[in-house]
Amino acid sequence: MHILVVEDDPVQADGVADVLSRLGYAVHFARDGESAIRALRTQPIDAVVLDWHLPKMSGIDVLNWIRNGVGGNYGVLLLTSRVEECDVVSALDAGADDYLTKPFRPDELAARMKALTRRSARNGTPQNLIKAGEYVLDRQSRTVSLHGQAIDFTPKEYDVAAALFNNLGKVMSRDMLAMSAWGREMDSRSLDTHVYRIRQKLQLRPENRLRLSSVYTVGYRLDETMATAANLSADRVIVGECV
Repeated sequence: MHILVVEDDPVQADGVADVLSRLGYAVHFARDGESAIRALRTQPIDAVVLDWHLPKMSGIDVLNWIRNGVGGNYGVLLLTSRVEECDVVSALDAGADDYLTKPFRPDELAARMKALTRRSARNGTPQNLIKAGEYVLDRQSRTVSLHGQAIDFTPKEYDVAAALFNNLGKVMSRDMLAMSAWGREMDSRSLDTHVYRIRQKLQLRPENRLRLSSVYTVGYRLDETMATAANLSADRVIVGECV
């Protein structure tokens, strides 16, 4: 199994890596939140050991991105010096699978990681295919197809589209969409331009049963719709929504 250790303190990172290596895991490192997101998008990661206090983005921000943007079912252990009950609750509510405080005991970290990876193995890896309306998103090939024909997305357009497909029916803020595609906040105009191009390339007609809506001052939402005789007829004149 491949474990990503997100820790900006080299001594702490080495201590965690020593425990994980003795368990036979392949260890990857990230020193800040943005590097963690890049690693999760490009490397074969099975679970994450995540510090709370990180440069550029907090561990909770990274955790929110994992649960809402990447579409991965990674096991996440939050490893932090924060010991208050409210912090534990906040981390678990944000989607952490386990919580361990520093300084950690090596045997306890080993036991918790074994339990975490066993749960991840039972749950299985995330499905590579997401079907929505007449569309199929393939995480492995990084493509979106309509009626079996791949849509010609740029890499960033695919990343934005994938975040929307991964969160079908949910409002995605502009900041979250930007983090999903670029690993950082972006100018709203640039993101809106990408969404406009995605909408055009998806050919959002009623019979394709997908709607991409702007949520005023917040972001965007992708919804699956039902095709009806009325809107199939209306599709002859309705192409899609404007940004």
